[in-house]
Amino acid sequence: MKARVVSGASASGETAARRVVLVCTLWAVVHSLLASKQAKNLVRRLAGPRYRNGLYRVAYNAQSVAFLAWAARWFLRQPDRDLYRAGPPLSWLLRAGQVVSLGVLFSGVRVIGVLDFAGVTSLRRFLAARDLRPEPEAQGPPIGADGEMVEAGAFRFTRHPGNLGALGFFLLFPRMTANRAVLAALVALYVVLGSAHEEHRLRAAYGAPFERYRRKVPFLVPRPPRG
Repeated sequence: MKARVVSGASASGETAARRVVLVCTLWAVVHSLLASKQAKNLVRRLAGPRYRNGLYRVAYNAQSVAFLAWAARWFLRQPDRDLYRAGPPLSWLLRAGQVVSLGVLFSGVRVIGVLDFAGVTSLRRFLAARDLRPEPEAQGPPIGADGEMVEAGAFRFTRHPGNLGALGFFLLFPRMTANRAVLAALVALYVVLGSAHEEHRLRAAYGAPFERYRRKVPFLVPRPPRG
């Protein structure tokens, strides 16, 4: 009887892990497709440039938040088991690392512009019937007055602070479960692939300035200062 219970628990855990992979893959596909230039161009053709430039970013963020809220609620209801649970003082250090990771993420958003990142600026211009500029092709540092990529905030030591911050947050849970471990592995994979895809769009959008920035600042993980 005991062996059957263990076997059943193991099977349930494997099923939950497969579901986590499926839901995360679905989110990644939807997120990447809607962020692509092809999707944006399709909306431009169907709705016109004004609606595309004014509403796309805020609509994209709204669906992302809604999807994540649903996925988080679903994730917490899945059968799970502990892999480890860190106690003080290690748990305090891990929590501090999560706070720092979120700080890195929000530092990047601040450089881009919080309202621009959220789509609020474009929405305001749309509602006020003002001229609308297309949003940047990718969420990287903006171009400065000197024609170079702005190296400010977390963009000074990583080209993808948002992705690095998200990765750190998921890797540093003091309580790690089987489902969280699967989720962290998928986040790590998506961070690398998503950052590489974003670099392709940044290179196409900004050309030489981005290449010069890319040679100076690490891809994802900060490196010690040279010399």
